[in-house]
Amino acid sequence: MRRLVPALLAFVFIAAASTAIAQQTNPSAELDKAVEETRAAYIALQEAEKRRNEGIESLPGERQGSAAGGGSRPTEEYRGRQAQLEMDVDLARRRYEYAVKRWNELK
Repeated sequence: MRRLVPALLAFVFIAAASTAIAQQTNPSAELDKAVEETRAAYIALQEAEKRRNEGIESLPGERQGSAAGGGSRPTEEYRGRQAQLEMDVDLARRRYEYAVKRWNELK
């Protein structure tokens, strides 16, 4: 959760700055920047999804034996790590959706 707030603030700042800059440039350069941002956002989304998918398996120390014996359950550390990976994907998806929307507006 702590990583999400600065990342979200950075995203908002970048979006606002790119809009302000875009108003001062020519349309062709603005469209080129939108295309590049969309590509970068797509790659970032793919990487976040890959990290999430690879992070499904529990790491050493992330499983705890059950009281009944014979099994185990995930720890809070595992659940927290999964939540962070999911938030990273969500943030990357929002960045990509914003980039696609901006690109479509400029076409």
